[in-house]
Amino acid sequence: MLTVLALAAYAVVLALVVGTAGVAATRYAGRDQPVHWGTFRLTERDCSTNRYGGETCSWYGTWTPDDGSRPVLDVEYDNGSSDPQDAPVGDVRTGYRDADLLDAEPDTVWNGDDIDSTWVSPAIVAAIGFAVLTILVFHWGDASRLRRWWRRRRATSGR
Repeated sequence: MLTVLALAAYAVVLALVVGTAGVAATRYAGRDQPVHWGTFRLTERDCSTNRYGGETCSWYGTWTPDDGSRPVLDVEYDNGSSDPQDAPVGDVRTGYRDADLLDAEPDTVWNGDDIDSTWVSPAIVAAIGFAVLTILVFHWGDASRLRRWWRRRRATSGR
């Protein structure tokens, strides 16, 4: 039973690693795409108290593209910080790339300094997930079990 539970845990962690690595790879590859620039104006702060008693915020507002097309409402502004002191003030220069789109319109826009580093966070999460997976495989003894199985298989195949 432990082996089945271990395999289930491995499958879940591996799926998370592959998924976040895929997001990181897509965003990294998308850095060559042109940036759609515009201005973001804050209309809503979504703040909550975290478990340490501090306040974390997300910023939502209207993004107006530079090309004069219609503004996009309820867009999240990602400046790499959730600190209430880092709220965007006035019109902020922001952009997105086509690789960031889930629909025809952007859900999130980034400031000019962070738009080229949107792939870093998913890459870090994927690396941590891979490290956790590796630790679990060795800690639960499956690495040595797999090595013994591989040696028996090679010995019976005559190689």
